[in-house]
Amino acid sequence: MSESLEELEQRYFMLQMQDHWESEDYRYADELHRKIIKLKGEKK
Repeated sequence: MSESLEELEQRYFMLQMQDHWESEDYRYADELHRKIIKLKGEKK
C-alpha cells in the first residue's frame, strides 16, 4: 500500500513535535524524509 504525501508529512510533523527522541526516532525521521523527497520529485 502506497502512502500519500500528505500522510507522510503528517507523520513527520507529529514526530518533530515530540519532546524527546530516541535513536529509533531519528532513523524513522530519516526514512520519512526520504519518502517525502521522493514523492515530491515524482510530482514535478
